[in-house]
Amino acid sequence: MRNLTISVLAVLAVAGGCVAAAGVGESKRAFPVALDKQRPEAAEVGALHFRGAIELPDGGGVGGLSGLWVSGDGNRFVAISDNGRTLTGRLAYDAAGQLVGAGDFAARDLPLDERKGRTGRMNDSEELARLVDGSWLVSFERNHRILRYRSGPERPEGEPAPLPTPPGLEDAPPNGGPEAMAALANGRLLVIEEGNDDGVVEHRAWIGKAGLKARGDWQALTYRTAPRFRPTGAAPLPDGSALVLERYVSLLGGWAARIVHVPADALRPGAVIDGVELARLEPPLLVDNFEGIAVRPGPDEETMVYIVSDDNRSALQRTYMMMFALPAKALKPALARR
Repeated sequence: MRNLTISVLAVLAVAGGCVAAAGVGESKRAFPVALDKQRPEAAEVGALHFRGAIELPDGGGVGGLSGLWVSGDGNRFVAISDNGRTLTGRLAYDAAGQLVGAGDFAARDLPLDERKGRTGRMNDSEELARLVDGSWLVSFERNHRILRYRSGPERPEGEPAPLPTPPGLEDAPPNGGPEAMAALANGRLLVIEEGNDDGVVEHRAWIGKAGLKARGDWQALTYRTAPRFRPTGAAPLPDGSALVLERYVSLLGGWAARIVHVPADALRPGAVIDGVELARLEPPLLVDNFEGIAVRPGPDEETMVYIVSDDNRSALQRTYMMMFALPAKALKPALARR
């Protein structure tokens, strides 16, 4: 997401200085950072167990990351930048399985539906999802739409085809469109509108039927955030439920993020969803403009959860990737509290 005011960014600059620009390539590496500089031993955030964080190198197409996918073995990632580009790379772990680095970065332009009115900032790509057949979905703001890429084992490639858009999405704010999207385990598609930064907690959402072919295949529901938070990403869980990433920013409080669990039975037409908060990141913990979330299987029935931040290509922000372990037992108390 863009268009954050200079005054907000100035406040957030207090936490650190600038990172020198660098090109993308095999020689450029990410490096580990602490969850809490004052408490290096910090290892838990709510129901999640911290398993490492890295800062990605600045410049050369790495910035502006808004959507994320991680391979099942955790070795590769694909991220979407909000200027119509993709970034791929390799992730590195230590002997204990902690995320400690990344490299082999490659940034490329995303093939787009080049038509009048769909150039420049109209190609504000925000979210990424991969379907079971290996194809990719990418959602866009400003000119709100979802494109499907039928080829590309490493990233979205080839000529895209538009999906039918959810009814009413065309009325979304220019900078508050389909920011969160997940391909659910049962083949359906979840899309959540980011909306305006106006304090309204109810956000429009849609469930698309498996194999949707027309706008009528979308069904409306409502997603509720915490006050002043906005949905910025979503990821599917194997049981048909989903995780939603929410983001908050203010002049006084800086950045914050929430990771919320939405049970499968809540994802039904007409529902008003109040997800269960699993974790909240706020100062003094490592925070920035977190917009992308991805999951993969982990050991001992854990789910590994990754989030990535959009630095808005500002020297006052950073591109962080964090990894957490979500124990299977953590979802049971969350369901019981509903």
